[in-house]
Amino acid sequence: MWIPPFLSPLKPPLKRVRHRARSAYIHRFYSFTPTDFREKLKSLGIETGDVICVQSSFDQFLGFQGNVGDAIQSLKDSVGPGGGLLMPTQPFGGRAIDWVREHPVTDLARAPSVMGLMTEILRRTANAIRSIHPTHPVAVWGDKGLRLAKNDWEARTPCGRETAYYRLLESDGKILMLGTGVQPMVFYHCVEELIEPMMPLSPFTAEEYTLKTKDVDGKLYTSRMRLFEPMLSRNRRLELLVPELKARGFWREAKVGRLELLLFRASEVLEACRSMASKGRFCYLSRPAGRD
Repeated sequence: MWIPPFLSPLKPPLKRVRHRARSAYIHRFYSFTPTDFREKLKSLGIETGDVICVQSSFDQFLGFQGNVGDAIQSLKDSVGPGGGLLMPTQPFGGRAIDWVREHPVTDLARAPSVMGLMTEILRRTANAIRSIHPTHPVAVWGDKGLRLAKNDWEARTPCGRETAYYRLLESDGKILMLGTGVQPMVFYHCVEELIEPMMPLSPFTAEEYTLKTKDVDGKLYTSRMRLFEPMLSRNRRLELLVPELKARGFWREAKVGRLELLLFRASEVLEACRSMASKGRFCYLSRPAGRD
């Protein structure tokens, strides 16, 4: 909204008034409680005993009558202690290849998660652990969740075989996106390794990097892995996967308040990607011409 120059001193108060009015509107018409959240998760398809990979933007929990701890507790209650939660806790927001060049050792005790407030809170939660991985560690909770974090540092790509993401697939796990859409789905990096032979270009670097991770007790672990190929990474667009998921009946969505929830089985995402690959279609802006 344009404000005449002579009214410019009123800008901050007007902004505060607009913010309060918007907040009051949302809380009046779109408020929801932790109980509402749990009920919506259940109706969407989250069951006791499930193991789910959760990606979230707590900024999108507009109208939620609780705090981030209440949201996490709702997720725990939904799967129960016999189930499991997995959340990505990458310590960087850019490219993995840049992170490892600037950080020869990933110190898990000092490197916070930049994957959203809920991920950072979960990794600090009692009875949760963070996997040992130089670029893509995860926080896990619950009996089934804890089984996912084993020898992640032995993986040969950031999210492929020998990582929690592959074990999520083996466990018939589910993927829950809360206010994020599909684009940031980290599990897709696991899919990239599995469908790599079907791709005209590898999504990973030809070079294999030697990486080091320090756990919370100061023990060092060494990894050898290929990282994401920067050019292809820039063109990755997971919205290209949406029509295939919907056509196969794999798309589950709901809203509580103004929060959008998306739910998929990990196996369904892989099946949809393999189907696309068999037709020469991939989740990138343009189809590469051929292999290096």
